[in-house]
Formats: sequence, structure tokens, C-alpha cells
Amino acid sequence: MILLAACRALVACDRSLTIALTREVSPSIVDCELTHLERAPIDLARAVEQHIRYEKALAGLGSIIQRLPSLPDLPDSVFVEDTAVVLPELAIVTRPGAQSRRLEVMSVAYALRSYKPLAFIDAPGTLEGGDVLILRSTIYVGASARSNAEGIRQLAQLTSPHGYTVS
Repeated sequence: MILLAACRALVACDRSLTIALTREVSPSIVDCELTHLERAPIDLARAVEQHIRYEKALAGLGSIIQRLPSLPDLPDSVFVEDTAVVLPELAIVTRPGAQSRRLEVMSVAYALRSYKPLAFIDAPGTLEGGDVLILRSTIYVGASARSNAEGIRQLAQLTSPHGYTVS
């Protein structure tokens, strides 16, 4: 099974092995996308230290850390969970609503292809994993500027053969 956790993506290959896909904090994170928050200064050193502690906590829980290639020019690239919706049966590679996030997607897809069959959200659909919550066989998606009706429709089409409903 593959699980996505807040701020990073987790890949559980089976019930006894968890692989956490992470990516280092980009030095350009100070220019990250913001939708609902007022911009405030970001302490890069603190963000890096918090991320290191996060990876150590995952390792302490038995996860194997698989760090993806750094993308220093992509401010939001540490948030790998936005680039895929991962289910036991397949991984759906998203198409982020923010144009600046789209260059992050293929490196995550490349890593996930070793663990799961892949499906993709196609234009004009947009979908971000941060708008998705999976509870058993129901997938809840918050329609937003980053996840549109077409992206949500495609997600439903891709997951319904596996017994999921999208709300």
C-alpha cells in the first residue's frame, strides 16, 4: 500500500516495509506558492532542521527514506505529497493547479513507478494531493484553485474500477 503524509509522501510497499519519499527543502522555498495565507518570512535554516527531524522521526518508525533528487529552483518541491494520490492498487500522478508546481511531478512519478502502476491526470484537469483525503473506499477532494472539476472527474474515473467513490 502507498500512503501520502502531510508535507512528504510515504510509500508502503507492503505491510512490513514503508518507504518514505522525501526531497530536501529548496533554498528558494522563500518564494513558495501561497493561496490562503499572508506571506511571512521563512527561516530557511529552521525549515531545513525541521525537515531533517521529520526524516529522522520517519526512520525511527521503521521507514526507509528514499530522497528524491533536489530541485533547488522549485520552491515547493519539498511537498512531494501534492504530486500523487497513492492507493494500494495504483498511483495517480497529479497535474498541479499552480503552473510552478508542474515541473516537480515527473521525478515523483519516476520514483513511484517502481512500486505501483501509474495513471495520470491530463489537461485541462488539475489535481493536487494536498486537496485529497482518503478514508477507506471514499476519496474526498476539496475543489479549489488547485484541483478543478475536470481533475476530480478524472480521479473518479481512474479509481472507480478499484471500488472507490470520489466525493
